Amino acid sequence: IVLPRGAMAALLIGVGVAAAAAADTCSNYTIIKGKGVVDSTKLLAQINATEYSECCNVCQATANCGAWTFAHSTCRMTALANAWPHDVSGAISGTSTAPPSPPPSPPIPFPDYCKDKTCRNVLYFVSDDMRADWGTYGLPVKTPNLNALAAKSVLFEHAFCQISVCAPSRMSFMTGRRPDTFGVWNFIDTVPLNTSATPGHFRDHGYITLGLGKTFHQNLGAWNVDAYWSPDKPYFPYAVGVCPHGSQGGGHCMQTDEEIYDYKLRLQTIDYLSYAANKSKATGRPFYVQCGFRKPHAPWQYPQRMWDLYNDSEIAVAQHKTLPTDAPLISWTRALDVKLENGTSFQYDAFNPVPDWVMQDQRHAYYASISYVDEHVGYILQTLESSGLADNTLVLFHADHGYHMGEHGEWEKKSNFDLVVRVPLMIHAPWLPTTFGTRSNGLFDLVSVFPTVASLAGLPFPEGVDGADLSAFMTSPNTTNGVPAASFSQYPACGCKDPPAVCFNSTRDQCNNAPRGTFNFMGYTMRTLEWRFTTWLPWNNETLTADWSGDRADELYPHTGDNSFEMDNFENVNVAKANPTVVSTMFEAAKEFFSQHAAKTAGLREGTALASAAATPDRSDPYDD
Repeated sequence: IVLPRGAMAALLIGVGVAAAAAADTCSNYTIIKGKGVVDSTKLLAQINATEYSECCNVCQATANCGAWTFAHSTCRMTALANAWPHDVSGAISGTSTAPPSPPPSPPIPFPDYCKDKTCRNVLYFVSDDMRADWGTYGLPVKTPNLNALAAKSVLFEHAFCQISVCAPSRMSFMTGRRPDTFGVWNFIDTVPLNTSATPGHFRDHGYITLGLGKTFHQNLGAWNVDAYWSPDKPYFPYAVGVCPHGSQGGGHCMQTDEEIYDYKLRLQTIDYLSYAANKSKATGRPFYVQCGFRKPHAPWQYPQRMWDLYNDSEIAVAQHKTLPTDAPLISWTRALDVKLENGTSFQYDAFNPVPDWVMQDQRHAYYASISYVDEHVGYILQTLESSGLADNTLVLFHADHGYHMGEHGEWEKKSNFDLVVRVPLMIHAPWLPTTFGTRSNGLFDLVSVFPTVASLAGLPFPEGVDGADLSAFMTSPNTTNGVPAASFSQYPACGCKDPPAVCFNSTRDQCNNAPRGTFNFMGYTMRTLEWRFTTWLPWNNETLTADWSGDRADELYPHTGDNSFEMDNFENVNVAKANPTVVSTMFEAAKEFFSQHAAKTAGLREGTALASAAATPDRSDPYDD
């Protein structure tokens, strides 16, 4: 259950809790500060709140609720049997009786792995909803710190997420598993808790692993925290941004630094990085620090100085503002609420865009939010430099997926178009100076980040991952030997139970919280340097696989000459009908790739099935409900 603040009084009245009694509810709970007591896999309810007394009231009124945690304006409630104390920075929790003891931390299998090997530190940045609009990509956003880092990195022109929405994309690249492997396509399912993940792999090999912000989507980032992160410092959870007239669904506002979560994240990351560097120098253990920025996820928040970097009249608008010619309507979905700072909303659809001045306003706010992230990166990198360990620290930055800013008539993510699947990615390895300032046109799926970072840091290849070690791109940026010839991604479609011919000509719902046994279609997409091919296929709700032999809707877009340095000149006309040979060849290649993968992982999906109406989505980010 997710309840807005306004529903609080109605809930309490509805269950007969008198106002006077509600005020005393906290006396029924033992208050614990600095600890969380909520098992994210067994949530009963979650609400937005301004103070912890609201958690007491609602837990008291919720059947089976025995414990709650209040952190970053969010209350999360659970049954006492599923509660156990664990460190959560800034949290206040309450339990009706003493919670069970926490489970023991998993043992570290190879604590001395790096003692006789060269292991590199890792500083890993992830951004939320950030497309490759950086200055270093030749685009208009002012990102001096990211540009400076790119001048010492390999910058990837063709990096792609595997599914273009927060929770499943993060579950994919953090664990190196494709969405089809365990059937993680939205906000309901997760991989099994015993699945290896990037921070856990480093922890298992003796690293100090510290996490902050939005790394995973689930549990405010702190998902499976004891298996993946060191106990030295509590995981620093992410928070939801709020504007006076904006929310996770859209809008923007100018605020002070102290009002914006990413500023707090910057300060905390500097503290954690300093701690990790000092402990590394004292013990010889390398560190892995991961920082997940909340921006530029809506609502776009920025201080005055970032807004002042841009002028509406100088901001270019999309030149292709409607659905691509001859594209099936199933390819399009409405997502973002296009909203001014004063709360005024503007309607749009696949054929009717917002006015140009509104598009400029939205881009102004989005760009300011990106520039603010850039400032944070600069301060954190200064801390790394001051530590004296920069020369032995791998630094990487990428986003969880791309973003539309009015192109194709779309706003936001949750699509298979190139602008939404493509992400910015750069990797800085200071011990490889010949790589500085180079660009790679190789195809890099984010599912390969985990094994690639492990390899570059000096760790063994992780078992069970779907990604590849693409560290060859670091020394041969444009190599074609031993690297993928295509990128593969996907996105489901819901909301249409009519025959395929009807649904293909209807805009789709996004399946955010639809049990995976209720999907209607799956859109699979394949990208080469020359083409993007997408096919929409009926979904089999029993086998959780697509029907490759049934009716389908195809899209084909040429990409010859696309070096990812612009956002508007590609995928504006679907040329599938004019290129039947290309379509046939790419359809068969996509079918072989996804069908073989589905067959190989069928048992894994069945073992983690949650495809029922009772399945509960993670609600760490309320908009994504």
